[in-house]
Amino acid sequence: MSVSLGLVLVGVLTGCGLFGRGGSAQVPESPTWREDAVAAIRETPGVTAAEVTVNDVDDGGGSSGPVVYGKFTVSGDAQAVVDDALLRLSEVLGPESKGVGLNLSVTSPEGTGQTLGAFGYGGARHGAALWEQTH
Repeated sequence: MSVSLGLVLVGVLTGCGLFGRGGSAQVPESPTWREDAVAAIRETPGVTAAEVTVNDVDDGGGSSGPVVYGKFTVSGDAQAVVDDALLRLSEVLGPESKGVGLNLSVTSPEGTGQTLGAFGYGGARHGAALWEQTH
């Protein structure tokens, strides 16, 4: 009887994974990770302004989840400040955060808006990729 119950449980869990239920999107476990992610950027030395939020999105194609979205302005050595801000963000998100998208831009001291790719983070489309690039 326990074998059949085990098979039923495996079937239910597999079905949940196939149909988008059951935690297939990897996001941080902390209940405050959204606030912590925003604070990680805002509180980085050299970040002079930040309009960053964590939004829940649905692309209409069955893909949905949280996205760290917005822009932040830096002063001083832009590359060093961006490196520090993204390291802090990756520490909040952790290595198992493939379910958290990233859509951030940076305004340099000269007033030029740039994507993360301009600072060497072009492959950082989600939290797990950011972790790989910063660790």
